[in-house]
Amino acid sequence: MGETQAHHGVTVSNLEAMTAAVAAIGFTQIEGSATEPRNYRNEPGDAVGQMIAPTLGDEIRTWFIENPATRQQIDLVELTADATRLDRPGDSPAQGDLTIGIATDDPEAAYQAMRQAAPELAWSEAAPCPEEDGVSFTVDSQRYVLTRGEPFVYVHYARSGFATAWRFFKNVLGYRIKSLSTQGTGDERWALEGGGGRVELVIEEGTPVAPADAGKRYLGSNHFRLLHADLEAVAERVESSGLGTWFFPPNEAGFSQIIGPTGEFIELYDQSAS
Repeated sequence: MGETQAHHGVTVSNLEAMTAAVAAIGFTQIEGSATEPRNYRNEPGDAVGQMIAPTLGDEIRTWFIENPATRQQIDLVELTADATRLDRPGDSPAQGDLTIGIATDDPEAAYQAMRQAAPELAWSEAAPCPEEDGVSFTVDSQRYVLTRGEPFVYVHYARSGFATAWRFFKNVLGYRIKSLSTQGTGDERWALEGGGGRVELVIEEGTPVAPADAGKRYLGSNHFRLLHADLEAVAERVESSGLGTWFFPPNEAGFSQIIGPTGEFIELYDQSAS
């Protein structure tokens, strides 16, 4: 599957509006040249819809869209059942939530283009983000950074949950974790290495702790992709450690999805598929 790892998924309130917003900054390539979103329902004859219903609700619509210039991919997931949208703070991330960094040549102009393309969405104002040479903002309670650098993702943690997350990433999934400089505010950052692309774990004192069993069932919830996993070994360690729950168990193609012990939702690709 090559080294395309900058794949980030996010729930949205309006699939068409968010598609228009990201199309305005170059996300124009739809998976398989599809002309209609995939629609999964919890009903007989829809095996996928019945499988995902306990976590995502009785109906979802999805687009898998890519920027052909940067190779970044965003999986937009509309949870159409209101009961799946659990209350959560919109101005700060819960554990396992992401800040998604989108690469662009002109962050300020890109933000304006997105907002003008989808004015019906709930946009915050853009704020300078000098550490990423860009701007940050929220849409549908989801945090984004438009950056002149490479695509990235921050995975957010409260300090109380990070020891569990550390064991999960390092001892269960088998990735390396490297300390980065602290921010001088009591926060910390760690680089997750070995899974392809730029992934950072961010420990913030003010991050609220969300129940792990919430999965993706709230606005602002999302997922990310990691490559080069030894899925056979991971499966053994998941069972022995009790850390992590398979959402989609490893298949013959070397693909799986796992919910981590602190709310992470992760696509895992086996080393043979990477």
